[in-house]
Amino acid sequence: MRPLTVDRNDRLGSSRSKSSRPLKGLAAKGRLSRRTKPKKVSRRKSEPSFGAAASLVKLGNASAQFTNMLWQTAKPGKAKTVRGTARRKPAPSWRKPALIGGGVILAALMIGGISNFLSEQQVAEQTSRWVDEQQKALAGAFGLTVQEISIVGRHRASAQDILRALDVKRGDSILDVDPIEARARLETLGWVETASVMRRFPDELFIHIQERRPFARWQLNGKTGVIDRSGALVSRRQADKFGHLPKVVGDGANIHAAELFDMLSQTPTLFTQLQNAIRIRDRRWNLEFDNKVTVLLPENGAQKAWKQLYKMQEEKKILNGGLVSVDLRGNDRTYVRLKPKAAALRRTKGDKT
Repeated sequence: MRPLTVDRNDRLGSSRSKSSRPLKGLAAKGRLSRRTKPKKVSRRKSEPSFGAAASLVKLGNASAQFTNMLWQTAKPGKAKTVRGTARRKPAPSWRKPALIGGGVILAALMIGGISNFLSEQQVAEQTSRWVDEQQKALAGAFGLTVQEISIVGRHRASAQDILRALDVKRGDSILDVDPIEARARLETLGWVETASVMRRFPDELFIHIQERRPFARWQLNGKTGVIDRSGALVSRRQADKFGHLPKVVGDGANIHAAELFDMLSQTPTLFTQLQNAIRIRDRRWNLEFDNKVTVLLPENGAQKAWKQLYKMQEEKKILNGGLVSVDLRGNDRTYVRLKPKAAALRRTKGDKT
């Protein structure tokens, strides 16, 4: 390696700059000394100046104003001039009610037309018929048809009347049977007091009924029927089968029969001899016994009068003495009417009986 040589001019401080000095030694091989290493130049992006940004903002505002002016000019009735916007002409006061009325009339006409079309074409009936047919076909495919009707609690009610009230035939879809409606129809029958209807899938109707108990016979306008304790008419066709029951006659007699019989049952010996109880003007009772004697009970205090009659019968056998009637309507005395033969035997000279 060649030794470094120092120029005399360098040593003496020559007027040449350091940058113009020739590179020797290591500097000649591409290695720069610490003093001659170039400074790094920053590469930051250039930013626009404030003047350029202000120009852009002004340009955008001008564009927006121009667009707004075009938009206002394109709107009907809102044309803009350079100076300002012209005032909108007010709408007439009749326009809004007219539009509302016209809309209502149009809607009514459309609904009426559609309804008329549907009624003329019988669309609803045809649709309902088609749905019923499809339901029956589906029920038949799955075996959901009525094949058996079981009735529990029937003794006097007619089986035909029950089937007629049910309005169900073998083969009908069990889905079409409404238990609530069927129960209501069954309870309209005279003998049926309460009823319950259940569907036992797939093919059975189960019916449980509770019949009314015959309480008395009721005659009105020459027709006799059987009633229960509440006075409800049970049947007119089977009245002859219940001849052993006491009979009440007259308007309102069926309603007050239970009250009367409860009073008469306190003296069973007299009650068993009763044949008819006739309601007089729906106010009081006339009692007809099997020996053709009639007892007239008062409107008020009938129970007291009945006990008085029982006492006279036990002591004097008043009902066995050829009497026609016994009037108990008096407060302090009893009036009797004798048969003609009995009156002739008891009549004495000078007496009027």
